[in-house]
Amino acid sequence: MSDEGFLDADEPLSHSAGMRIPKGELKKEYDRLTPLYKRLVDEIHYTLKGAIETKGIKIHSLTFRDTKIKSFESLYSKLIRKNVQEHYFDAIEDMSGVRVICLYRSDLGKLEELIHEDFKVVKADITRTRTEMPFGYASDHYVVKLSDECKGPRYDGLEELKCEIQVRTILMDAWASVSHHLAYKRVTDVPTAALSDFNALSGLFYVADTHFELFRQASESRRANLMKDASEGAFDLNQELNLDTLKAYFALKYPTRRWSNISQMVSELRRFGYVRLSQLDEKIKIAAPVLRDMEHEEDSPFPLKEMWAVDGLIRTVLDLTDDKYLNSRILPSRVKKLTAKYRRRLQGT
Repeated sequence: MSDEGFLDADEPLSHSAGMRIPKGELKKEYDRLTPLYKRLVDEIHYTLKGAIETKGIKIHSLTFRDTKIKSFESLYSKLIRKNVQEHYFDAIEDMSGVRVICLYRSDLGKLEELIHEDFKVVKADITRTRTEMPFGYASDHYVVKLSDECKGPRYDGLEELKCEIQVRTILMDAWASVSHHLAYKRVTDVPTAALSDFNALSGLFYVADTHFELFRQASESRRANLMKDASEGAFDLNQELNLDTLKAYFALKYPTRRWSNISQMVSELRRFGYVRLSQLDEKIKIAAPVLRDMEHEEDSPFPLKEMWAVDGLIRTVLDLTDDKYLNSRILPSRVKKLTAKYRRRLQGT
């Protein structure tokens, strides 16, 4: 007895007139190859992860596909659909797969270059993300093998196996998730009455992706100009205090200090009325004569090192110079005593 997509163990698959696939033999080969495909996809994932980190490409995630290895039922259904008559596992190129979800459209090109450098690319389908798409909002697809440099017992049996790498932006992934549940895989699947709305929605995802890219470029340009002004001594202290200006200001004033949580610090400063860099700069100038001594005393036994992050330095400055801020804080008794000591020193008492 059989159902659609399922056959008894000894029943061959039939997918075209006069063509039958021996299911029993296919299942044995599937079971033999599955451990190899699992090893392959783990190697692909490991190599991709290292290469992405080395290149410094920021991504949202690197995961296995929803199904790390294609199920047997999915495999033979695809063989039937594609009318494959021989070399079954060579014909089905997505037996295993990984997915890279990047942040921006420009990252697609960076990841394309990386994939070509680190793998043998058998096939690449990237045209739909580089041009106007005729349907939906696609992603890049690569079919790869391990590179020729992968030699030795670790790679035995993996040399000719193929793996799919999907690369998409966060919004491409969102579109794929929603459209998957709608079950519209081809333009002919969409009811004519709904096609205009479907295309408009796809276009909105594309526009949003494009504008995220434009916003990133503008943000990077703005930050670069701020750093340039700081390095050339043309930094305007009267400008708004925000994440970008605060980071540039401290890169100029305390270049060796690290940040802990700059976004939280900006929010904290704003809450206490610091909306211009000049306001904070004035407080730092007042506290500057005692900061080094206080830091060394607080963080003994390391008196020669900068122990405070920028966040800690700002909070200490405000503890020393802003009564309202200090009164809002709950400090350990030792720090409270130390703060009182250096406040008295600043006041000359």
